[in-house]
Amino acid sequence: AGLLVSMGFVNKEQDSLLCKSLDIRVNQNDDLYFLNKMDIAQLINERGDSIINQPKATVNIVEIEEVLNSHENIANAKVFVTIDGKVKVEVKQRKPVLRIINRTGDSYYLDDEGTLMPLSDKYTAKVVVANGNIFESYAHYYKHSIKDLVKDVKTRKNTILDELYAIGTYINANPFWKAQIQQIYINEEKDMELVPLAGNHRIVFGDTTAMEEKFNKLLTFYQQGLNTTGWWNKYSTINLKFKNQIVCTKKI
Repeated sequence: AGLLVSMGFVNKEQDSLLCKSLDIRVNQNDDLYFLNKMDIAQLINERGDSIINQPKATVNIVEIEEVLNSHENIANAKVFVTIDGKVKVEVKQRKPVLRIINRTGDSYYLDDEGTLMPLSDKYTAKVVVANGNIFESYAHYYKHSIKDLVKDVKTRKNTILDELYAIGTYINANPFWKAQIQQIYINEEKDMELVPLAGNHRIVFGDTTAMEEKFNKLLTFYQQGLNTTGWWNKYSTINLKFKNQIVCTKKI
């Protein structure tokens, strides 16, 4: 009985303990600067209180997490209160792998989880840009993930977002291609054309069928072909669509 009374007293003391500080951590790996500590503090304060000097028992952790996790630039947020009254907030920002500009000029990101993400007035991510004959709008697709889209056969046939996500993720994960490929253009035949940073040529990639094989084939051509001959500006197109061969078109 004495132990129970003591535990109850301790719990009451803990509940009445005032929150002393707000410790916010925002991941900024991969040079992500959509949000900083001040932004997160403002989002929390917009709930109508400052948290500081409030009793622990009155701090609604669940509500704060819901507010943060509903933000368009946050992938995940965790909030907890330590035994000494510090409110800890850990925020993981969403990570774009591709910026899409559709045919009407509507622009948005595609993140590493395969969901659409709006542009930010505060920060522009340094990712590959995809444009050309892309008809998908942010308003129509932002509630759907790529995983949801590919499950629906009808939707999969009518969208190129799954193809863009696949190649964007591949390029973003490879340091060489991330530095070399700066643009993906969707032509009239719905083929992907890659625009490299080095060399004045277009790479006709087709779709993502045998994607890794195509990139390996292109890398070999760069290393054993263009590097040895120095013909980086001799070709207008390098076509990877044909199996086991590369077809190049010379500039006129």
